[in-house]
Amino acid sequence: MITLSIVIPNYNYGRFANRFFGSLGAQTMALDTVEIIFVDDGSSDNSLEQAHAWAQRLSCSRFEILTPARCGKPGLVRNVGLESATGELLLCLDPDDTLHPEYLATCVRALEDNPDVDLVYTDYCEQSTEGLREIELPAFNLGHLRTQNTIPPAAMYRRALWDGGVRYRDNTEYEDWDFWIQCQMAGARFMRISRALYEYAVHDANFSLHAVENDGSAKAHIVQNNPDFFHPLVLEWASGYLRGRLHSQAFQRGYIPRPTDIRKLLKDVEQRVLGSGKID
Repeated sequence: MITLSIVIPNYNYGRFANRFFGSLGAQTMALDTVEIIFVDDGSSDNSLEQAHAWAQRLSCSRFEILTPARCGKPGLVRNVGLESATGELLLCLDPDDTLHPEYLATCVRALEDNPDVDLVYTDYCEQSTEGLREIELPAFNLGHLRTQNTIPPAAMYRRALWDGGVRYRDNTEYEDWDFWIQCQMAGARFMRISRALYEYAVHDANFSLHAVENDGSAKAHIVQNNPDFFHPLVLEWASGYLRGRLHSQAFQRGYIPRPTDIRKLLKDVEQRVLGSGKID
């Protein structure tokens, strides 16, 4: 029986392979009930060579290497791997992550000890040119998810969510955020583990940089993808932004506006149109 399926989307991340797979091999949890599904998105570096080498070194139940046609979107690559997953628990990891030794055991135990919880996530450390800093995430809050994503990509969840139809979508670069909203809409209960248990590397090849470049449209598509999750006024904002209407703004990066934000914006626009020059 497979307890956990780990899906790894990859594109030209071979330089991180030894660190990433080494951290998997150093887990305190035995990998004999863990399957690893490595999905390569048309890499031109030594990623596949590295994956085949580590497939021989890791004592996991199964190590599958998939090579679908390149699509350039990690979420869709994850979907390919998740389709092949057989575990009761699912986890998507990026090859530039580095897990602390207790990561898998802690997350699996949290789900086993809390049958009413469907998804768990941990704090993490961010590694950049400025050094290492710990990111302490807030406890899950539904209001947070409506305005910003406070759940990292490396979250472990029950396969019932996948079996229920939750999928990564290809029309928003904030694909993880959209995925978590789908999970919540499917009735999932979330739990934060207040320990920093992995490291996330910041570098110029991060797919998240594309989300920064397309922040407004990425957020607007999340809203349109999940209309029952958002206030009607937020739906109007998303539609207006995608149509290029003058009164619709992107707001700050990584933030979906609340109805109060939009009302204030509309009031400001109205006052400017009237020529009053007064902004409350």
